[in-house]
Amino acid sequence: MAELRIQPKKSSPSPWLLVALALLALAAAAYFFLRPDPADERAPAPAATTVAPDSLAAPGSAPASPSSADSASSAAPVASPPPGTNGTGASAQLLQLREPLTQLGDRADLRDDAQVREQRDNFTSATDRLASGDPQASLRPGFVAAANLLLAVQQKAYPQLETDANNLSLQASQLSGRDATPAEQAQNRAYLSKAADLLKAVSEPATPQP
Repeated sequence: MAELRIQPKKSSPSPWLLVALALLALAAAAYFFLRPDPADERAPAPAATTVAPDSLAAPGSAPASPSSADSASSAAPVASPPPGTNGTGASAQLLQLREPLTQLGDRADLRDDAQVREQRDNFTSATDRLASGDPQASLRPGFVAAANLLLAVQQKAYPQLETDANNLSLQASQLSGRDATPAEQAQNRAYLSKAADLLKAVSEPATPQP
């Protein structure tokens, strides 16, 4: 009689164990794929620090009062030289004479004179390019026009200043109109000094003619 071999039956895994393993795998996958990236998180904005106005004051000085701050903000702006000038050159000095010379031509006892009025207009036109800050503008037209205006005023009401006015007009015609070399700068300063002196002299009331 043949011998029969009986092998023990292998137990199959529980289906619930397989389900639990599948859920665990899905949960792990969801965690790794859906978790937020730390690099994408915004760093919190730094808190703004407010500096008290008093802390800006120098040590030992009293803090500025609101009234003084208001007065400083409402103060009139300081006049600055026209663009293209350095504030001390011949161009800037000539432009400093522009307002008093035009006001002189508008003076009540002079503005009715056709020659004075014409020379005043010529001087304004000759210095317009300088006033606009044109670096290529020549100084010579302004020098000559200023001298001609002072000469017209002298001829109108100041006969005693005839020599000074004529000399200034001659000096203006000899200037190059540049302010680059030391020689040109010295000549321009000498002219402007004489022009200012003559302007001061004709600014005094005219002596009535006999």
